[in-house]
Parts: sequence; C-alpha cells; structure tokens
Amino acid sequence: MKFKLSGLMAVLAVCMMSSSVCADDVAGITDFGTAGVRAITVEKEKEMGELFVTVAKSQLPVIYDPVLEQYVTSLLSRMAARADGVKYPFEPIIVEDHTINAAAFFGGKIMLNSGLIVATDNESQLASVLAHEMTHVTQRHLARSMEARQDAMVTGIAGIVGSLILGVINPAVGMAGVSASIGGMAQSNINYTRANEYEADRLGIDLLYNSGFNPNAMADMMRKLQVRGENFNPAFEMLLTHPLSSKRVAEAENRARFYKVKPYYESIDFSFAKSRVEVRYSNISPKFNLEAAKQRLTKSQNDYGAWYMMALAALELNDYATAEKALNKLKVDYGRNLFVIDTLTDFYVAKGEYAKAESLLKEMIKSKGEQEVFIVNLANVYIESKNYAKAENLLKRYRRNAKSVTADSLLKTAYMKQNKTCELYQINTDILESKGQWNQAINSVNEALRYCNEKNTVLRLKALASRIVEERDFYDKLIAQ
Repeated sequence: MKFKLSGLMAVLAVCMMSSSVCADDVAGITDFGTAGVRAITVEKEKEMGELFVTVAKSQLPVIYDPVLEQYVTSLLSRMAARADGVKYPFEPIIVEDHTINAAAFFGGKIMLNSGLIVATDNESQLASVLAHEMTHVTQRHLARSMEARQDAMVTGIAGIVGSLILGVINPAVGMAGVSASIGGMAQSNINYTRANEYEADRLGIDLLYNSGFNPNAMADMMRKLQVRGENFNPAFEMLLTHPLSSKRVAEAENRARFYKVKPYYESIDFSFAKSRVEVRYSNISPKFNLEAAKQRLTKSQNDYGAWYMMALAALELNDYATAEKALNKLKVDYGRNLFVIDTLTDFYVAKGEYAKAESLLKEMIKSKGEQEVFIVNLANVYIESKNYAKAENLLKRYRRNAKSVTADSLLKTAYMKQNKTCELYQINTDILESKGQWNQAINSVNEALRYCNEKNTVLRLKALASRIVEERDFYDKLIAQ
C-alpha cells in the first residue's frame, strides 16, 4: 500500500545523557544539573530509546512504510540471532533523506536514511552498515562514552545535550559544539570514539560473516564512501559521525581475508527495497524510473528489481497495462513476497478490483498470520470500497496487540468516513502523541472532550490531557538546556 507520512526535519537525539533525565516519572524532573550517568541500566536504555523514537517521529521525515520496515527489521533480526550482548529487539527508524547516514541509539534503535539504501550495491553492503551500528548498541558504546565524559566534565552534561541535538541537523557544527562543551577532554573523547569505531568494525565483520553475509562488504562500503566523498561532500554524514581512514579500511579488508569463503545468501528483497525507495522516496520522476527500468531489462530479463521498479513507476503513471505486465512477471517466482503482494494489492485497488485484493490478502493472513503489511492493506481495501465498518473492526482488533502509526491513521479515516467524531479525535490524539506533536495532541484531546459524553471516556481523556502536558513540558525542558 502506498501510505506516506512525515514529520518536520530538526531535532533527534534528546535523551543521550543522565539516567535522571529519563526517570520513570517525567513530571518530577525539574533539573539536569550535573547528574551522573554512571551505571545506565538496560531498562534505562530502553526508556531513553523510546523517548528517542517519539522525538524522532515528531522532528524527522520518518517513512511509515510497513513493507520497508519489515524488510530492515528482518535484516536486524537475522543478525541479532548471531550477535552477543543483545538485550532488546532492534528497531529501525527509516528517514526520508537522500544523504548517506545511519546511527545507533539507546534501546536498540537504529536510524538509517533512505539514501543509504539507494547507495548500497547489494544486501551485504547494507547489512554491513547495520552490523556496525548494532555492535555500537551491543557493546554499549554510547553509555560508556557518556560515563567517560562525566569523569572529565567541568560544565556538566547539559551543555552536551544541545550539541547532540544540533549534531543531527548539522554533524560538523554539532561535533564542534560537543568539543567546546567538554573543553580539555576533546582529544581524549575523539580517541575513545575511534576505539569504538574499530571495535564496531571488527565485531561487525564477525557478525556479518556469522549471519551469512559477505564479510568483504564492510570494506567495500568504506571504500565507496571514501571515493564518493573524497572532496568531502557534506551530504555524506557518515564521514562525520564515523570518520574513515586508510588504516581503518585496510584493517577491515585484512580481517575479511581470514574468513573461509562460502556461499553468501542475499534475498531478492534488497532489490525490491532499493527500487521502492527510488520510486517512492526519491526526487526522481515516475517517467524517468520507468525508462530506467526498461533500460535495465534490455540487459537482463531476470532483473527482478527492474521489474518491480517498472510496476511501481507504472502505477504512479496510471499505466495499468505496463504495471500488470511487470506484476505478472514477478508473480511467477515471487507471488508470495511481501513487496509483490503489497504492490499487487495497490494494482487491484487502483483498478477497483476490490474483491481480488480482499481475497488475496485474506489468503495471506490465513497462511502467514496477521502481519502489519496484510492488515493495513486489507483495511485500505475496505476503506477504498466504502466498507468503513469492516475497516474499523479489523483495525481495532489489530491495535489491541500491536502499535502502528499506519494502522491508526487508517482507523482515523474509517472514523471520519462514518462521522464518529468522538472516536476520530481520540485516535487522532493517540497518533499525535505517538509522534511527539504534543501541542496538537492537546488541542485534539480538548476537541474530543467536546464530543465525548460517556463518563469513563471523559475521565480517560482528562487523564490523557494531563499526561500529554507533562510529556510536552519534559521535552521543552530538555531542549531549553
């Protein structure tokens, strides 16, 4: 299903500091002071990670695409099964940004730009970046770095917070701010970070190989960044956050040589994911993508990534004949692939063939379970075919056990189409709160109180309003430091 939501690009990392900053009761926090970060527990990391996700959704152009999210999650899960020190599930946050960047945060949160997916040549290269970031998490580099900074800090941690925030917007300026805020420890901090980078490279390559990926991909990706950014294009943020040296690349190459050569498994999903980003999340016209797909197919009819690009681009252009040709080719070998199922459903909906789409999705749910991709697509089929009550029932049942901004947004549409104003403002409040848009959420809950009359609902909404105010004030206090 084509379903795209975004926030505003600005702040990201707001909770990479004292354990007191992310205390259980945020309403009780009045001051950062010089509180220490010693012994940041795993539970505290999880809390900080959850806050990070909320703020990321409010400030970054996050891509809400269940198919892409599930693909990247599958890569992370494949490697997490082979990694040491995994304390929590890894969760990707995919940002619509054409620059090449990725970052690891507390609680197993891995942020990656859509530009990274486009820049990689194969799945092992993409996995190499993820493995590197996962190792930063499993080795708790961020927590260890914060503890080391505390030992040498004169002004306390508050000065670093603003620099971390700024560093997401402009890494060069942000890193300068961090150095200024910690004064004399600047050089030791850089050395400590380099040690982290080498450790993440070394263990990341091990993780790549043990997960069935090509260990040479780490050095390949490093060389790619070096060559493409040799005159230092500021678009290559990874060169700032993960500086590369010839020595570091050479060490990655040498380490990869020690592994026994074996077959490396790479899924077709990488090609599908790359084509999906290029068509839906890049500043490239559908007409250009369609022609590019056709050119690739003149070289090989077995280029399934090109067939998928053709299907997506043709749908964008309402060229149903071309889209059908591409989808028929894909169905032969990949008829049960999530990328193909999702786009085939879009094709049926675009042509008004709702019964076909519903039948396909119900069969997939029966055989593969209630995965988000199938649920949101089926709900969208119901909405497009004006079966709003069916969409509502499906989504309400799904959200009892799962969180999904996409599913909640569709439920909001179902309520709106049925003129269920009380329910509409309640789900709208939930969406806004989950994305950290607290002022809008407060306005929404106040609107809900105008339309909702049931006593328990009113009490719940008043409690919700108080909680949202506390969350907003807590966030305002963070960025005011």
